[in-house]
This record gives sequence, structure tokens and C-alpha cells, in this order.
Amino acid sequence: MKYLILFSWVLLLSCSAAKVAVPGEFEKAATPMKVKGVNGWMINQQLTFGEYQTSSVKRGWDFTSVWQASRISFKPEDQILKVFDINTDNRNTTEKNKLQFTITNGKEKAAVFALEKFNERQLVYKNRDPRWGELARTTSLQYAFSAAIMMVADAAPEPWQLVMVHKEGKSTEYEEQGYLTNGDIQFSIQTLRIGNYTNTKGKEVKVLGGPTFAGYEIRIDGGVVGIVDLLDNQIWILNDLDPAYKMMLAAASSSLLLKRKQDLTNN
Repeated sequence: MKYLILFSWVLLLSCSAAKVAVPGEFEKAATPMKVKGVNGWMINQQLTFGEYQTSSVKRGWDFTSVWQASRISFKPEDQILKVFDINTDNRNTTEKNKLQFTITNGKEKAAVFALEKFNERQLVYKNRDPRWGELARTTSLQYAFSAAIMMVADAAPEPWQLVMVHKEGKSTEYEEQGYLTNGDIQFSIQTLRIGNYTNTKGKEVKVLGGPTFAGYEIRIDGGVVGIVDLLDNQIWILNDLDPAYKMMLAAASSSLLLKRKQDLTNN
């Protein structure tokens, strides 16, 4: 399945004009800004788009721990696996990392402090013969990305909070979703996927392997005010917004681009 997903991404990036579906009315009232600095060397990484520019992004030491142990089970299905010389392990992976940066448009500046946490539990199937390798199945996944965003020049800065959460259980899956709020005003954030793309011949075709992760959509009161397009490295922000809100959306969009974990459903 991972190879199928990888093939889909290669197909989208090299042979097509893959972009997120931007609502017509929003497209007329918003400005797309190409983001530079997303890919490449991570040391002293800076993002620039439109009138916005970040400082060098400071990342804390990434923490990763992996615990794996043999699984003891007397269930009939597990006993059958042993007949074929297949054993099962429990694997638990935990990751934590931090990042911080400032962003400015030449007039205003905001500071961002973010923390990312990831935990995944897997059931690992393996054969004693190493040539067969192993197969892992996720049984539980929890992810949280949180960031504090504050205007730098304000005497008493009003803190904003960005939260993105993904939880996955044995029988139910959830897309990553979240919000940006100062306690009074709240923007909702949801993931975007595309199921079709335009090939080099101008024909619209379906994405192989099903809808693929494309970015994030930011909304308030049911209307779209921002889009983060990860396929085309673009940020869209509604033109007719208060400058302070536009700065917050720019800071939040930068954070979404910079977080390490994307598309957790197929991670």
C-alpha cells in the first residue's frame, strides 16, 4: 500500500497539474502566495510568501523512542499464524519535537512557539526467516500539534492557540482537524484531499489509490478564509480581512507547512 501511495505522489508531482480545489468565490476574493523555503536544507530554514517572511526556524532536539517486545496470545488466529512460523510483536513509537520562529510583513510581527507529539502502537508480523521481512499494522495512533502565537509589538499581546489533533482506533479513523482561536474568535481547520487531477493531455483522471492528501482549509462561520496548498506550495488568504487576522492566518499557515507530520492516515 505504501508503494501505491508513493507512486500516486510521484504521478501527481511529475505528470500533472495537481492542485487543491479552491472554491470559486474564495478564489476571486483571495490572493495566492507561492511559498519559498519549504523544501531543501532544514538548517536556518526560512519561509517567504507574498509580503510575509519568517525568521530562521529554530527546531528543538527531536526525541524518538521505539519499544518492541514479543506478543503472547492464545487466540486461535494467532495460534494459526505460528503454524506458518509467523510470530507477532507489539511495537510502540513515540516522537516529540519543538519549533519556534517569528513572522513579519514589514509592519507587524508575530512569534510562534510549537510542540508536536506523536504516538503509534503497531502489531508486527514477522517470520523467523529474515528474507521475508515483516509487516506492521497500526492498532492505535495519537497525534497533537499545538502552537502559541503572539503579536510581538503589542504591550499586552493577546495569545492565540493553534491546535491540530488526529486520533485513530481499531474501528474508527479520523482525519486530522483543529482550530485557531484567541478565546473569542475561532477558525476551524480541516485537511484537504483531491481525488482527481489533470494529466499532461488536459484530461481529468482519478488519483491512483484513492484521494490523496493535499493540504489544509481554514474556515470561519462556514466560509473559507485561508487555504494551505502542500502540493503546489501555496498559501491563500482572504483579502478582505483585518490585518491582525491576516497575520495570524499567515503564522498558522506557516506552522502547518513546517510541522513534520503530514497525512497521518497514510503515514
